[in-house]
Amino acid sequence: MKLAACLLLALLGTALGYKSYSGYQVLKTKVLTNEDVNKLTPFLERPEFDFWITPRVGRSAEIMASRENVVILRNNLKRLNLEPQLLIEDVGVTIEKERAEIAQIRAQEKREGRAPNLDTFLTFEEILAYIDEVSAAFPDIVTVSDIGTSTEGRPLRLIKLSNGPGKNAIWFDSVLHAREWIGPPTALFAINELTENLANGNNQALLDANDWYFLLVANPDGYAYTWSDDRLWRKTRSQTGGLCTGTDPNRNFDQFWNEDQNSNTCSATYPGANAFSEPEAKAIADFLLANPSITAYVSIHSYGQYILYPWGHTTELPPTVAELDRVAQEANAAIESVNGNSYTVGTAANVLYFAYGTSHDWAYAKANVPISYTIELPGGGSAGFNPPASLIAPTNAECWQAYQVFAANLPASRP
Repeated sequence: MKLAACLLLALLGTALGYKSYSGYQVLKTKVLTNEDVNKLTPFLERPEFDFWITPRVGRSAEIMASRENVVILRNNLKRLNLEPQLLIEDVGVTIEKERAEIAQIRAQEKREGRAPNLDTFLTFEEILAYIDEVSAAFPDIVTVSDIGTSTEGRPLRLIKLSNGPGKNAIWFDSVLHAREWIGPPTALFAINELTENLANGNNQALLDANDWYFLLVANPDGYAYTWSDDRLWRKTRSQTGGLCTGTDPNRNFDQFWNEDQNSNTCSATYPGANAFSEPEAKAIADFLLANPSITAYVSIHSYGQYILYPWGHTTELPPTVAELDRVAQEANAAIESVNGNSYTVGTAANVLYFAYGTSHDWAYAKANVPISYTIELPGGGSAGFNPPASLIAPTNAECWQAYQVFAANLPASRP
């Protein structure tokens, strides 16, 4: 299937005004103790330090800072005996390498007379074009609807795959955090398996058994902005009334919203002026509440290789932890069988960090979706949020195995 062609300028963003990360570095700490985590906590809300991996006992933190601030960061880490190491020498070089790779791929596609394929990163417009084309090609399977609009008026376009009524459904969303580009390709791959590749493997049985919902771009304004202006933008593009733009949509759900009392609009995890201030989060919540056939929720993020389930606000375990963990462990085993990668499984608060107002906590607690997960895909290392396109295919392959496990374990109904 061909995708609609888009202009290279739209693909890569105009060079003029695109934020430069020249000289930005990412530093990595030693493996942290509880005392070390406490030392780093005051730095979390300083906007000049972007925590790519937040402080957690038993692992290292990874922090980006500009050329001007990296010396301050390094000196503070040394002063606190956190043994900083250089992880990425120049983030700007990484971003420019990514942009050059995309341009090269597009140029090759143009020479060969073919549209962008699913092993490349796609713009928002290209993703919408793919949805239009798969809908036209498979009208008996595909239903497309807009469940809302973003702050800047972009559609929250949902694709549903179904070959008959009366079935339960699984929901996927990706790029709630705009810079996490590795997410949409895994969902696009799943759609392709359930339409063009129905004859392969167990795909027909998966479609026969369940309905599938995909919100490929849950934060369209932020995602478009990562292509046009700032590759590492994370939040929405709403006006906050404060010093900085944007809200973290994955802190904006009405489930222990803002329990950490974060009012800093420049924070990467700023939760908004109130729960559901962001139309993107509100649209997801409204749709889940209105569609009780959805009995599994999966939000696709990156990076870190985790399968997370509730809770994020407390280290206490949810009432159905045995079933949540069983399915997650089975999904991880399926992932590991593909490329040998292993994901860490557990509650967000216990294995990653405390997080309030998250989508998977809200889906589980307020929409009563029985199995609810966030999956954090690969990345990091010398690439961080900029994995090469060559990582897409292996990530797609292992994620598809996990997505099948989630779908095969759909509960019969909501509690």
